[in-house]
Amino acid sequence: MSVHLSKRRISMSVGIAAVAVATSVATAVPAGADTWLSDPGGCTNVQTAVQRDVNGYTVQIRYGTCGGRQHGWGRVINGRGDYYVVLEVDTNGDRQWDTLDTKLISSRNYTRGYPTASGSTRAFRACVIKNKTWDCAAGSPTGWW
Repeated sequence: MSVHLSKRRISMSVGIAAVAVATSVATAVPAGADTWLSDPGGCTNVQTAVQRDVNGYTVQIRYGTCGGRQHGWGRVINGRGDYYVVLEVDTNGDRQWDTLDTKLISSRNYTRGYPTASGSTRAFRACVIKNKTWDCAAGSPTGWW
């Protein structure tokens, strides 16, 4: 999160209070809301739900149990380091992404994890893209899972 302050001089105590309030408001999460798991690398019972081979690399949707709850994430095998692996999550069943995570492959070849859910409203798809501003529509995605 970035905080933008005006160029006017304000007292240190007011500035600290404003940042504290902005931080607590921006990071507030309703009880029971689904949140991203920063690193699903430690999950257990990991399986591949779906994968797609494209131009010498394999993009996958993986899932496993993390902290007692099942999560899904995107992963790429043999991807170029200057490309991105993306996980798109549909939370309302329209098969359009509502939230997504993007990771530069040279830093890590998999995304953060997102909780799975029973029923047809929650779905995942993964892809590899060259430009971080693109979504999976431009990146030869897996099918929705």
